[in-house]
Amino acid sequence: MDQDRLRIEWLDKADRSVLYAKFALMELARSGEAEFIQVHPSAFDENLLPQETRAALSPAQAFFVAYQGNRHCKVVLDTSESFFYLSSAIKDVDLYFCSAYSREIHEGHRFLTPYSWQKRYDLDVYRRRFERIEHDYGAYFEKLIRFIPFPVVMDMPVRRFRRTKQAAILFWLAGRFLRKRLPRKRFGALDPEYRLFKLRYDQLLGYRDHHLEYDAVIRESLWAWPWHRVQLYKALEKFPEKNIFSSLSSAQGDDPNPWWLKEIPKNEYGYVRNLLNSKQTFPKSYEEMITSSRLALFPTGKHWGWRAITFLSLIAGGPILMDRPLFEPYFPLEDFRLLYTENEWSDLATFFNRMTDEQWQMTRQHNQTAFDTYLAPLPVGRYICRTVQEWFERT
Repeated sequence: MDQDRLRIEWLDKADRSVLYAKFALMELARSGEAEFIQVHPSAFDENLLPQETRAALSPAQAFFVAYQGNRHCKVVLDTSESFFYLSSAIKDVDLYFCSAYSREIHEGHRFLTPYSWQKRYDLDVYRRRFERIEHDYGAYFEKLIRFIPFPVVMDMPVRRFRRTKQAAILFWLAGRFLRKRLPRKRFGALDPEYRLFKLRYDQLLGYRDHHLEYDAVIRESLWAWPWHRVQLYKALEKFPEKNIFSSLSSAQGDDPNPWWLKEIPKNEYGYVRNLLNSKQTFPKSYEEMITSSRLALFPTGKHWGWRAITFLSLIAGGPILMDRPLFEPYFPLEDFRLLYTENEWSDLATFFNRMTDEQWQMTRQHNQTAFDTYLAPLPVGRYICRTVQEWFERT
């Protein structure tokens, strides 16, 4: 056995939002560059991470131990959408990969500079949360490592696989059976969970073959920065000649007094309620439609975070118009061709006019190449392992 090759022992828990990274490490194991072993919580050495700390990890936070020879490195992979959710596990691990990495917060130890339009929002709760995190965990920020943007969902229901539905069901059932029977499961190319990930990833890559069908497709809710989102819908209404599909929902169902009312100008209440009640039928799945649209529109996610749907568009390569990200991935973001709204959607016409059919195709080709360089499973797995190996070298 190669003593320099990493052996990764992954705590097998409900890691719904970290499955892309898990898939990346499986791909690395398949290439022979690392070993990958899934360990059931009942078989995991509690001395490596206290039980109460493990229990507090969210589905967006995975934990594994990397071994090299007789040494080990304890690692958290955190794809949470916000610095809000930093785990107390940072005290007990050696490396903490963080999708919500910010130089202002994690290097400068100061609250990040908000977007200009956020001045109309009450940010005190965010500042207080930052101050609490800085107080509790600021001394451990040096463990933080930049990570990928909030990644796409990998555990899609089997009904979404269509022609491969039967195979997907079999892989899912086999995976459940093995998890119950094997407390320590070494990765193999026939691993049913890995095969299910492969089906999903092939589905995602298939979106690259889509042709341009729509000008914009957007489905949002008022769960974050509500007036900023409403203004995007107002901007879209100025283009009745465009092939646009849109839907907006409330994050609180039929609540007559939802929290977001305090963030909406009173004279706009009627407009917003009408917008919420206008239900447009989408002829295809949202994933299929947004990867066939001229512009993928993404108002910033909750607490300035990346979003899974953004990652989907990065895979397909299509043009993205979004608020300029305040969280920083590990790769040079300028290597992607991304569009940023600087005037809160008032510049939408400029971007529609710029994105000709030819430019749309060129952008997709460029961004697909950038994705394969930085964000395909193998590069992600190599980035994780290279970072861990560098830790071993300097400690």
